[in-house]
Amino acid sequence: MRMEEYLNAVTEQIRCTKVRGMVSEELRDHILEQTKAYEEEGMFEEEALEKAVREMGDPVETGVSLDRIHRPQMSVGILVLIGIISLASIILHATLDFSVRKISETGYHEYLSRHILYVLLGYGLMLLVYRLDYSILSRYARRAAAAFLLLILLGMRYFLVTINGAGLYIRLGPVSLFTPTLMILFVPLYGGLLYAYRGRGYLGIGKALLWAFAAGWLTFRIPSISQAMVLWTTCIILTMVAVIKGWYPVSKRRAVAGLGALFLAPVWFWFGTVMFGRVAAYQMARIQAFFNSRSSGDFFVDRMRNILASSRPLMGTAENLTAMKDLPGFDNDYIFVSLIASYGVIAGILVIGLFLLLVVKIFRISLGQKNQLGMILGLGCGIVFLLQLGMSIALPLGLIPSTAVIMPFFSSGGSGIVTAYILLGLVLSVYRYKNILPAENGQGRKRPDVA
Repeated sequence: MRMEEYLNAVTEQIRCTKVRGMVSEELRDHILEQTKAYEEEGMFEEEALEKAVREMGDPVETGVSLDRIHRPQMSVGILVLIGIISLASIILHATLDFSVRKISETGYHEYLSRHILYVLLGYGLMLLVYRLDYSILSRYARRAAAAFLLLILLGMRYFLVTINGAGLYIRLGPVSLFTPTLMILFVPLYGGLLYAYRGRGYLGIGKALLWAFAAGWLTFRIPSISQAMVLWTTCIILTMVAVIKGWYPVSKRRAVAGLGALFLAPVWFWFGTVMFGRVAAYQMARIQAFFNSRSSGDFFVDRMRNILASSRPLMGTAENLTAMKDLPGFDNDYIFVSLIASYGVIAGILVIGLFLLLVVKIFRISLGQKNQLGMILGLGCGIVFLLQLGMSIALPLGLIPSTAVIMPFFSSGGSGIVTAYILLGLVLSVYRYKNILPAENGQGRKRPDVA
């Protein structure tokens, strides 16, 4: 059998068309290397090539074996976890709908139906993103990032809805999009930017950080301090990972030290805006209450602490559910307190455990990737979930000033829920193509093993 006939017979057994060319190239190189070895032993070229092809084995069996390796995969563990988390969020919002909202006599059933709709929509988008090839970001990262920021700017310019001095929503007809959560979608785009600038030294790092600063500044000006911090922190961590992985020919120690110093940049910028009165009045009041008295003076913090202190290990109390109606963000910013008030401290610990298990799985999938772009994208999604979860827990404990926080998959609002599912869909896409897309090092492409 001739080499091309052999390669065609092998690749015909591989159902994933994306990987056929890569496998064919790898097998061809292997055959030609073996042919050269036989020629050096004294064989004629045609005879050496024929022997090298014959020793590759039966093409059908080889193709079937490679098909088992190079096929799209689904992370069943993550699907099970997100199914449990989604169901838990629906049950919690059902409890709030029938208890807290019934007490306040507003939104009875309407909020629950809307939350279920958002979960189903998000789940569908997650499966859609899972089917997409994430490697497209390696080619269009800069254009995609520019288009994303431009659309946000245009939306804030012409379709902005301002509440208490904050431009939190972009309204397109009957649809209102929560701008701070939309900005979190910049994280995977930033991963693509880091990948696009690899090999360019400090100049590449600087260009990537300019994109991160632009997105962080835009989020801060919405204003949304909490999500700006999540966005900036995630971008800095991803840049550190890229430097450590050798994407840029720079001194790793110096680059990481410089990036570590940039963690403080938002802090100084934030203090500067406070000093010069560039924050909204309600934000200044929250900041003053936080620093003047950590244990009292902030009504919302005191109320949440009282609810947490009086919560039982198992199941909630009618008193706590009644008290939740005094917290205007009981289904959003303070959803973690609502969870404990409804089902007890152990339920809160179990949900935290589920989230941490989800994040650990995301990190394991990401760090186990041969493809470096997939690694950085998955890490970015996991870091976002971890930071948002941490802020959702820190807020009711009074560890951070009262601000808008998002507990992924639980906080009400379609934008936050859908964004979380999209990020998870990207993680599943990374897992899907783990044995399909080529492995790469910091400077360029390296073919994968096919044997």
